[in-house]
Amino acid sequence: MKKNYLFLIFTILGGTVFAQENGCDNQRYINEIFTDVTTTTVKFGENYTFGGDFQELYMDVYEPVGDTRTDRPVVIMAFGGAYIQGDRSQVKSFCERFARKGYVSVGIDYRIYAINIANLPDSLGMMDIITKSIADMKASVRALRKSADEGNPFGIDPDFIFAGGLSAGAITAMHSAQLGPDDDANLPDYVTEAIDNNGGWEGDTDDPMNSAMNYSSEIQGVVSYLGALHRRAWIDDNDVPFISIHGDADDVVPYGHDAVTLFGLNLGTLEGSYVLHQQADEVGITNQFISVPGGGHGDNFPQIYWDSMAVESGRFLETLVCGTGGTGVNINQPEDVSNYITIAPNPANEQTIIRFNNLNKMYDLSLYNAFGQQITFYNNQNENDFTLNRNDLPAGVYFVQIEFEDEMLAPVNRRIIFR
Repeated sequence: MKKNYLFLIFTILGGTVFAQENGCDNQRYINEIFTDVTTTTVKFGENYTFGGDFQELYMDVYEPVGDTRTDRPVVIMAFGGAYIQGDRSQVKSFCERFARKGYVSVGIDYRIYAINIANLPDSLGMMDIITKSIADMKASVRALRKSADEGNPFGIDPDFIFAGGLSAGAITAMHSAQLGPDDDANLPDYVTEAIDNNGGWEGDTDDPMNSAMNYSSEIQGVVSYLGALHRRAWIDDNDVPFISIHGDADDVVPYGHDAVTLFGLNLGTLEGSYVLHQQADEVGITNQFISVPGGGHGDNFPQIYWDSMAVESGRFLETLVCGTGGTGVNINQPEDVSNYITIAPNPANEQTIIRFNNLNKMYDLSLYNAFGQQITFYNNQNENDFTLNRNDLPAGVYFVQIEFEDEMLAPVNRRIIFR
């Protein structure tokens, strides 16, 4: 799905202060700044399942208690379960975490296959099931945009609606965001048939008593936990940014390109996060990938990787909402020099080089773990090539913070992986 990105334009207040649109302040959307979350359940659609059963579709809307903003970005989350089980309560903890960061987060229903051993779907049937889930997610996006136009009860910015999910939910989100009419030339006939049989590109899931079909279903970015696409070629240079986490030993949703099986039946092929991020790099799409060595389908994941994804997904979406470097507070905003700084190798085994590319400025450098605990601190440095040694640190994800003596240079934060 294609979108021209809307980055924030700051208006001057009092001649010296910029309005903080969307509440961007380099804390909100990155850190958990709220304590409590409230939840509202609303119906957004209805339709028939693969097995012919009628299903009403609901979403739980999570908001931070005490927040008064009415221009907050939205993160929609979809549950996992191989399209045969699961419900929206499965993503409750993900939604609460996003809401505590200041997002409005939404856990949605989508249609799954009520398992029947005597009538398991084949690969064509599974494509139909996935297409139904895409239609359902798009209906939820439209319903949220309609709510913003009709009183905005959830205080959202309809220009920033992101989607994500776990496993099958991530597959749904990736297809909802990355697959669109301009991919027609790359579509096999059976995919076109599944789309045509389910209401076309927009689907036919809207609540007939409260249809939002006239509103856009476009998604501005994806948060993918163990997700995939049917074809990597569906990502091109006009598609949306995405961040993923995936174990390289996943035997359910492929890390690369592989067939998917259920009860010994071939349900078709999927291309997982590893090759999708390669494709994104090739076509120039903003992306971030957290690969878990030895990780399975969410199991055998050291906690540090889950924590890293929670931290990095907030940072990733905040950059899309607030623009590169977040918002400024005044006309003397420090200069963003992050593009001058490179880190390689990354991932690294024993050491990595942080290169400042002739900035020639004094700096302090701190290393933090995924829990925000400072591990190492180096002050009053001026090396153009700073060697960061792993020493006895365990494998995992870490964060470097660089603060310059020159206060007109903004601090730089980067992620480093030791494996």
